[in-house]
Amino acid sequence: MIFRQNRSWLAWCELAFFLAVLFIIHLVYNMDWLNWSPNPFLFVTLYFSLRYGTRIGAASAVGASLLHILTYLQINGDLFGLFDQWDQANWFVCYWGIALFVGHVSSDLRFRYAILADEFEDNKQQLAKMDTSYHDLLFVKKALETKVVGAQESMYTLYKIAKALDSEDSEIIFTDAVRLCKDLIQAGSIVIYRMSPGGDVLRLKVYYGAETHYPSTVFLDQPSLYSQVCNEKTIQMRPEGESADIPILAGPLLDENKQIIGIIGLNGLDFVALNKHTMDLFRLILTWMGESCVKAFQKEQKLNEQRYFPNTRVMKPDYFYAKLNEETIRATDFAQKFLLLQIPIEFSEMEETEALIEINALTQQMLRDEDAMAYDSFRGELLFLLPATSPELASRIEDRIRDRFNRGGSE
Repeated sequence: MIFRQNRSWLAWCELAFFLAVLFIIHLVYNMDWLNWSPNPFLFVTLYFSLRYGTRIGAASAVGASLLHILTYLQINGDLFGLFDQWDQANWFVCYWGIALFVGHVSSDLRFRYAILADEFEDNKQQLAKMDTSYHDLLFVKKALETKVVGAQESMYTLYKIAKALDSEDSEIIFTDAVRLCKDLIQAGSIVIYRMSPGGDVLRLKVYYGAETHYPSTVFLDQPSLYSQVCNEKTIQMRPEGESADIPILAGPLLDENKQIIGIIGLNGLDFVALNKHTMDLFRLILTWMGESCVKAFQKEQKLNEQRYFPNTRVMKPDYFYAKLNEETIRATDFAQKFLLLQIPIEFSEMEETEALIEINALTQQMLRDEDAMAYDSFRGELLFLLPATSPELASRIEDRIRDRFNRGGSE
């Protein structure tokens, strides 16, 4: 690479130093530089002409000429024969010829190099700008791709929610709601409560996750996250300092009159993951599920005559087994326990309708709103289905039912 020295004073100092060194060597050792072939003054001129160009080259030629004259004067005593002989005069021609020719070539190359260096710097700056623009375009491209993918995912999510909750069976709606909260919101634990007809008690409907100790009944007259949801009718977060057993989020299921028909609680969520997208998804699930439940309840209300024996809450076998099938699915997918009791029964001389009305009267205060009872005439059995109930309680509950029947019969 061509040497570029922008500090001119350093070049002059360097030239003076070289000439001084040569002159001192000549004085100390009485060196006859003129008999050297070529003499060192020629190399000085050539070096500075190549290194610094015409200007410093000419100065080096002047210095070399002066040293040549001083050396000749010291050796010969006068300057009479300096220029009358060609063997001395040709050195001056060489000094100035090298200074002008080589210095001009060096200056020209330095000038071209400066132009190319400036162009290189300009191109380097342009490349830096292009590189910045390229990275900006990549960022925009990725952002657009994210928007497109996000939009597609959002559309798929909406479709998934709509398809899952578009059912006329409330049991299926509750089951699919748990799946949506588990898959889309990544909740580690989920609980759904149904509001009692009186509006003062929540009954456990479905749960999922490790927290299997959700209370089966929540009384709303006591302060809790659930009562706060009922009062505000909006999504609420667990207050700081509350037990980890209480859901992090809880939101209401509302009917067309903005009355609460149930509450969904989510637990096992990372607070860092609770962003606007998560809240919007939860709000969407609550809204869509509330509307679907209202339609399902209305249809089920119309089908009560088909689902139950006349004037009772005793279900007919087909509807009972459909409900049992849904509980079996929950037990498989969510590890939610349920209790099924099969109690053989004979009506003796009583008519079936009268017997079922009497059984209904005896059991109604024993059963919760979410419990189901049916009569299978083919098997001669009374069937009891108790969701979210441990099978270990089977013998105790069956004894209570039989005791109730015995006391009712004696009365």
